[in-house]
Amino acid sequence: MHPLSAKGRGPAPAHAPHQEEIHRPSRAVAWLLGLASLAAHAQEAPGTVLASDDFRHGTSAWRIERQAPDSLVRAEDGVLDLQASAGLTLWYRQPFSGDYEIQLTATPLKVSFPGLPDRVSDLNLFWNATTAEGGDPGARQADGALAGYDALRLYYLGFGANGNRSTRLRRYDGTAARPQVAGYADPSLATADDRLGAPPAFARLKDGEAVRLRIQSRASPGQAAELRVLADEQLVFAWTDPAPYRHGWLALRTTASHLRIKDFRVLRL
Repeated sequence: MHPLSAKGRGPAPAHAPHQEEIHRPSRAVAWLLGLASLAAHAQEAPGTVLASDDFRHGTSAWRIERQAPDSLVRAEDGVLDLQASAGLTLWYRQPFSGDYEIQLTATPLKVSFPGLPDRVSDLNLFWNATTAEGGDPGARQADGALAGYDALRLYYLGFGANGNRSTRLRRYDGTAARPQVAGYADPSLATADDRLGAPPAFARLKDGEAVRLRIQSRASPGQAAELRVLADEQLVFAWTDPAPYRHGWLALRTTASHLRIKDFRVLRL
């Protein structure tokens, strides 16, 4: 079963509650740099590597937000090892804009937590994420709980989430609604937004098996955003956003899981 491309209707405008900025000057600079990069990147050839991490030199390229102090983040020998007993988010420090592709390879490993036995779950990503003011969301020093990201504007992929029972695409609009634009879910979990049915094999995680994830985000000035998610070259989602988020930061996100990630790159499309 292949998902259908869909023209987004564009969520209704939403306004997040005002939050006092702790580092207003640095956020303003980050916002201006993000906008300026639209023009700077316009001349980059498709395939240009915008960013990469071989996970052999620690985690200095990432800002880490942990809901549980015992969650483990370790980068060595070419692998980013994430063992999360609760919410865990890693913000890449560099913003991106325009047309680009995120690539990574992830291997989920079965793990148990109290009340959550023998599970693989939650290979998740944020991208084109900003605060309501357009600034760096990683500068807020959130605690890693999912609700702490409700006030952001971003695109969100939850791949193999909820104990590998759902795979969903969302467009956060700065409210707690976390609008879903496409999704698969098992019948016990499905909502009206899960119009694609139960997740097929290509939209689920498999214990001990690597999956190559590619997220294509096309958001050039003056055009609607075109988002595509592929897992091992199978199309998972294709969606068009007429009110696009054109720049921002990306993050790896998981909860109650054990993931081993490698081959992280961001390429110009």
